[in-house]
Parts: sequence; C-alpha cells; structure tokens
Amino acid sequence: MKTKTILALAALTVGSANAAVLITPTGLTNTSGVSEFFPAINIINNTGLSGAADINNYNTITHGAAGAGTAWTTIDPAPAAGDYYAQGGTAAIFTLNLDQLYAVTDFVFWGYHFNAANGNEGREFTLSFSTDGGATFPTSTSVSNPLSTFAVSGAATLSLGGTFNANALQLEITDNHFGGTAAGGDRIGLGEVKFIGDAVPEPSTVLLGGLSMLALLRRRR
Repeated sequence: MKTKTILALAALTVGSANAAVLITPTGLTNTSGVSEFFPAINIINNTGLSGAADINNYNTITHGAAGAGTAWTTIDPAPAAGDYYAQGGTAAIFTLNLDQLYAVTDFVFWGYHFNAANGNEGREFTLSFSTDGGATFPTSTSVSNPLSTFAVSGAATLSLGGTFNANALQLEITDNHFGGTAAGGDRIGLGEVKFIGDAVPEPSTVLLGGLSMLALLRRRR
C-alpha cells in the first residue's frame, strides 16, 4: 500500500511540475562539415531576433534580414544559380546540445531571408534524438514545410508527430525551396532554431517529491 501511494504521489509530482517550454540549444557542432558562408552558431545564439523568445510570445518574435552576424547559410557549391542539392552540395547536419533532458514535441525555426521570402530557406528536416548526450541517436523523425510556404521573419512550428526524449539532437536539412515562388535555392540557410518540450525531472527529484508529499500526508494524519 505504501509503495502504491509513493508511486501515485510521484506521478502527481511529475504531472504538476512539467509545463511546455521553448528550448534553446546550448551548443552546436557542424557534424557534416558543410562549408559555411555565414556561421552556424548564429542559429542558436538569438542574434537577429526582435526580443527574448519564450513559450508565450515566440510567435510574435521576428527575425531580421540575413547577415554574417544574424543567420547561417552555406556556400554556393557551383556559383551560377541552380539547386544546391542538384549541384552536389553537402547535406547540412548539426548536433545540438540541450541543457537537460526534455520530452520534445515540436521544432521551431525562423527563416533565412532578406526582408522577403528566399529559396535558400531550409524546408525539409530530419531530427534524431539522443538521451546519452549525443553518443547515439537511436530515434528519428522527418518534418517539412510545403514548397513555397516560408517562415521568412516569423517563427514556423512543425509538430514532430510524437514525443521524443532528448538531451541532444541531430538536425539534418534535406531540402530548401529551390523551384518555388522565390529566388534562391543555390544555398541552404536558416535564421534561428528552437524546440518545444517539457523538462523531464531527474528520477531522484521525482522520488524526493513523492516522499515529501507522503511525509506531509502522515503529518496530517
């Protein structure tokens, strides 16, 4: 009976403590070695955003025009226009570190633009998830924006179609908007990336919370 009570209280502790948050990666590695024209660190350091984004306001936060200090883009592998991928461009893969374990549900990004839609903006993504700090990525999913559906300066939110525990992720950008309604597509680019999810408490924290609640119940008796 005591065990069931503790487990029930622990479950209650988890349920009451968790709330969705906007997650900003704390570190980034260019895993693929793709050649960068603007540095990739710009997609996690909040440069270019109009304010401090959180879960309540991120849809109102905008991202400024692309530049060397605000956005990321690759080199053009074969200058003369054309499709980055058809011209032999290297697929961009980044490892993103998080500050703790999260149950991740959505991918959020701001686009690559010059105050108007640009075909270089990434639109198809494969996300892989790690719970061991990036040593292995056993689970993955793919998400996308339709061709010519641009984030531009606003935030695009793509549901992952499930919940994935992760303290590190790999982000692979598998297509841009080449051939759509805006010029560009000879590079890949993004403005900023974040995620939505719930913090996953450490097991010891959950147990302590349950024990504290049990002790409180005993005192009330």
